[in-house]
Amino acid sequence: MPIASVELARPTALVACQRRSRHGRASKGSVAVIAALAVCGIGYVGVMGAILAVSSLFVLCFAATGSRWVHRALDRQSVRRARARREAARQRALGAAPPARHHQYRELRALVEGIERSEPIAARRLELQELLDHFVQLTVGHARGLEALRVAGGGESPEPPSGDPPTTARRRDIAARRLRHREDTTARLGAIADEIDSADDLIRLVAQRAACANLDALLEGEGEVDRRLAELDEVEAALVQVSA
Repeated sequence: MPIASVELARPTALVACQRRSRHGRASKGSVAVIAALAVCGIGYVGVMGAILAVSSLFVLCFAATGSRWVHRALDRQSVRRARARREAARQRALGAAPPARHHQYRELRALVEGIERSEPIAARRLELQELLDHFVQLTVGHARGLEALRVAGGGESPEPPSGDPPTTARRRDIAARRLRHREDTTARLGAIADEIDSADDLIRLVAQRAACANLDALLEGEGEVDRRLAELDEVEAALVQVSA
C-alpha cells in the first residue's frame, strides 16, 4: 500500500477509535446514571414503605385501643396484677403468724374466691377482699402481741421469776404495773382473737348463703312431676271418652 494511503487511513482509524471511546464513555455514564436513579428509586420506595408501615401500625394501635374487647382484656389483666400484688403483701405479712393461721387464711381465701365466682355483686358489696385484709392485719397483730408477752416474761403475779418477793416499794410498784399491763394486753389480745373469729364466721356465712342460693333454681321446678301426672290423667280421660 502506498505511503499516502496509509497516512490517509490513520486519521480515519483514529477518528473511529475516538468515536468508539466516546460512545463507551457515554454508555458507561448512562449506566451509572441509570444505576444511581435505580438506587434512589429503591431508597425512595423503601422510605415510603417504612412510612406506610409505621402509619399502618399507628392506625392498628388506635383501632386496638378503641376496641371494647381490648379494653376488657386490659382491665382483666390489671385486676389480676393488682390481686397478685395484694396476695403477695398478705403472704409477707403472715410470715410471723403460726401455721394454724396460715391454714385458716387459705381456707377463707378459697371461700372468698368461690363467692366472687358465684355471687360477684354480693362479694363486692360486702367487700370480702377488704375483710381478708382485715383478717390478716388482726392475725399479725395478735401474733406480735403474744410474742411480746412471751419475750417480756413474768407470771400472773407481781413476784419476779426467781420467786423472791420485791423488797422495796419501787420494785413492788413496778411489779404491780407489769401485772396490770399484762392483764390489759391479755384482754386486748382476747378481743382481737374474737374479732378474728368473727371475720371467719362472717366469710363462712356468706359462702354458705351463696352456695345455698344456687338451690333456689332447683326449687323453682317443684311440682314438675305432679304437672306431668295431671297431663297424663287428662290424656287417659280423653282416650276413655273417645273409646266410649
